[in-house]
Amino acid sequence: MSLKNKKFNNWGRNIHINPKTLSPKNYNELKKIISKKSFILHGNQRSYGDVCLNKDLMVSMTNFNQIKYFDEKKGIIEVESGMLLSNLLPIIIKKGWFIPVTPGTKYVSFGGMIANNVHGKNTHKNKIGYYVKEIKLLGLNKKILKCSKKKNKKVFSLTIGGFGLTGVILTVSLQLKRIRSYYLDQKITEFNTYKEFYSVSKNVGDYEYSVSWIDNFSKFKFQGLNYLARHSNTKKNNLFFFNDNQIGLVSLLILKLIVKNYFFLRILNIVYRNFKKYFYHKLCSFNEIFYPQDYFIDWNKLYGEMGFFQIQFIIPENKFKKILIEISDFFKNTKIFSTFVVVKRFNEKGKYLNYSGNGYSISFDFKINNDCKIIKSFFNSLVNKYNLKVNFSKDLIVNKSNAFNYPEFKLFKKEISLLNVKKKINSLFSKRLEI
Repeated sequence: MSLKNKKFNNWGRNIHINPKTLSPKNYNELKKIISKKSFILHGNQRSYGDVCLNKDLMVSMTNFNQIKYFDEKKGIIEVESGMLLSNLLPIIIKKGWFIPVTPGTKYVSFGGMIANNVHGKNTHKNKIGYYVKEIKLLGLNKKILKCSKKKNKKVFSLTIGGFGLTGVILTVSLQLKRIRSYYLDQKITEFNTYKEFYSVSKNVGDYEYSVSWIDNFSKFKFQGLNYLARHSNTKKNNLFFFNDNQIGLVSLLILKLIVKNYFFLRILNIVYRNFKKYFYHKLCSFNEIFYPQDYFIDWNKLYGEMGFFQIQFIIPENKFKKILIEISDFFKNTKIFSTFVVVKRFNEKGKYLNYSGNGYSISFDFKINNDCKIIKSFFNSLVNKYNLKVNFSKDLIVNKSNAFNYPEFKLFKKEISLLNVKKKINSLFSKRLEI
């Protein structure tokens, strides 16, 4: 294990650093790292923001990628934190199991999923933390601690959604979800007004997953498609996965044109909405439902060398239309637009800085350009004005004052300091919020 200099950037490609790097191969090498003054652990570097970046030392967990235990009858599995979801899915799906909550990409590590307590498209219990049975954590005292809902409960709660600041996540035990098929039944509904959107987002029936893609919104219009899905009972044997495709030159040029030009984006949205409405597949693979962006593993390149950033927050239903009109007016007055707008009905409880609340979770993507300061200033003021809850796992723009929208921010900061002595484990994110 030797120190190396390596260029790093986050998935948004908007932060560029050149830290020392280490890739430990076993627990003894990990324990030696604990003595370092400043470091952060990372998995597959799929974070949009700065939660797993450190200018001093980046420690990769990619060598810790094994299944430690798998009860195929009960669906209980223990994996090392460096295991990628993309590597585990082929194994568990063939045995009739699926991950209970998945983010929008399968190229994430389990350590990262737990540290950020990721959410997905689930209509109920939409946090991976609900399904964690046990975590093995290497603390700064160089001792391995087993924690769960019954044992070392405080450390357990701090680690799930603790942004990697409580120690080194070694393994994670999860309860998987039983499935009968690789396929899912899909239903797509178009909406054109806020009233129609409220109706389709609430009336999910027995569908297990729901998400809405928005292509136009203003004072009178709220247009897009709502996607519902549930695991199918259809039996088919042609199990397949996306290949790791790179964006080709032609695709890259077309996509870059779309993210730069509002006119082309509007045309694409109209064409896509009508295509999906009339020709969508009712039976889909899990790749189509959960990981459409993974078709190109380097899709983040389409925003150019400067990259992009995303902001995601929860809007209470009684303020949803009011706030969306305010955002629409801002876009109209500044000639700014978001490439992707995604909305999910959200009702999740959570401790500390976990992404939680009741209402609608909405996310916006913005290309890095000269408008960034204006965009960041506007959304920061919006968060403060309406006391909105931000998803810190993806965030890059809020300041420490926004964190006080979380009632347990001070408690989180205090209890983290008891585990993370002298803030040895730290990131650009933790420094930004002074955790």
